[in-house]
Amino acid sequence: MSAATADRSGGPVRVRRERRRRWLLGSVVAVAVLTTGGATAYSRLQHVSAEPTRKATPRRTATVVRTDLVERIVVDGTVGYGRSSPVTGRRAGTITWLPSPGALVGRGERLYSVDADPVPLLVGDTPMYRDIGDGVSAGPDVLVLERNLDALGYDVGTVDGRFRSGTRRALGEWQRKLGLSETGRLALGDVVVLPGEVRVDKVTGQLGGSAQGEVLDVTGVGRLVRAGLEEAQRRFARPAAKVRLDLADGRSTTGTVRSVAAADADEEDRAALTVTIDFTDPALAIKVDTGPVTVRFDGVSRADALALPVEALLALREGGYGIEAVEGEQRYHAVELGLFADGMVEVSGDGVVEGMTVVVAG
Repeated sequence: MSAATADRSGGPVRVRRERRRRWLLGSVVAVAVLTTGGATAYSRLQHVSAEPTRKATPRRTATVVRTDLVERIVVDGTVGYGRSSPVTGRRAGTITWLPSPGALVGRGERLYSVDADPVPLLVGDTPMYRDIGDGVSAGPDVLVLERNLDALGYDVGTVDGRFRSGTRRALGEWQRKLGLSETGRLALGDVVVLPGEVRVDKVTGQLGGSAQGEVLDVTGVGRLVRAGLEEAQRRFARPAAKVRLDLADGRSTTGTVRSVAAADADEEDRAALTVTIDFTDPALAIKVDTGPVTVRFDGVSRADALALPVEALLALREGGYGIEAVEGEQRYHAVELGLFADGMVEVSGDGVVEGMTVVVAG
């Protein structure tokens, strides 16, 4: 008498009692998340003929469960400051002071000095492109100056991009505090405008050298994470997607994908893409140490899925996959496969129900 179950078309799947051929998942069958490359890999099925044994051995079993599945990859990343950008001096003269690499420079603070005069940092999105003083027309550069003077505590009157007496008075007060001549006028190159406070990454200028040209390389002050992915994994790193970050000190936090770009040709790893990630907590981004980090990207999810361990799958003679159920007598059920995640696979098929006990390859 033969044991049987229905295949995908509803017909019987025959298994001989004396000697049956069974397809097992080769080696250790699992959905393995490779942290080195971030790739999700599946082992190949191999055809193994199972000969009858003289002595029965206990078989491993598992239970079909309902659970939430989330497809994910885990990769190695690095906490750092991101790419640096050069600061180009516009003021004629001689460089007389330079900061040290790693120095943090805030709004209104000295970035470097020319002819013993400080060149301070202003925060804004429009660089200075002309001299600013009495008689200058309204413009975005004037607005940047007014916003910075206001943020530094000086009363400019109305902040609207128009150079008025209040702007001149506030600028003069700031110049006096910096130890400069109180002219109430700003010449091209007297300040450097950057998007935010900066960290000095590298000093490229030389003391005694010309102040016109590249002087410093700077980065933002907040740390960010960079991780490499293969091109096939791009879907996991959508801009604005949330990720989990496991830090080297044992803490876990979250981040948001800022950008995805082609990896630099000179990078040592084989990643095709470089993903830049911002910390969700800005305060943590300033305090966290640089170094390695583990990044978890979540992809497709399935709620309340009927699932079992991948090791329980069998390849059927008729094609497709099945499971061996322990139901008093040996029975095989053909199954359709869905989402693979965390060593589990979503299944469906006639007779496959929650709580069913199945044999697992061991």
